[in-house]
Amino acid sequence: MVKTASVTDKPIQVKVFPQRLLQPETAEKVLNEIDQVKGVIRMLLNGKNLPRKVTCGPGTGADVNHPDRIIIHVGDCAFELHIIVGEIIVEVENEGVLDEVKCACERALPFPFEFKRGHYIKKRPTLTDYGKYGFKSRTDESINLEDERLLGLIDPHAKAETNLCVIGTEAEKVDLSSTAERTV
Repeated sequence: MVKTASVTDKPIQVKVFPQRLLQPETAEKVLNEIDQVKGVIRMLLNGKNLPRKVTCGPGTGADVNHPDRIIIHVGDCAFELHIIVGEIIVEVENEGVLDEVKCACERALPFPFEFKRGHYIKKRPTLTDYGKYGFKSRTDESINLEDERLLGLIDPHAKAETNLCVIGTEAEKVDLSSTAERTV
């Protein structure tokens, strides 16, 4: 999930690790609380996959109708939750925003959680990223990606349109249709 906010030179990343797996309603509540904090650059959800079809065994190919695979709304974006949320990684602009993010999590989560600072989302492109996106030109060897905040949010082999939700701010009207769709 990417918020269209200004990016500073030294963004800070934190991992919100709840003691329990989050139900879709709780995940939606905490994501909306974090979304309200000014200075959040991007968020990444990690957890156990909820497949659409049975991949092995006697029921191979049958539909899996998991009750937690529902559509949630975060900000002005709606997307289907493909995972059971186990942790949320948040990147913020500066040190002052960390306390606000922690307070937002305390308001939304009815149980304890760990709040760890570290490096969880890659900041520079890898060889696989260069293979997928290519270079801008022969003289400019930077990655051919319009918004570099998308780096590290999805698997380089996956399609961004099905795994990414871009949430814009009211002040900015940016055309992100070439980068990602508004729904996951």
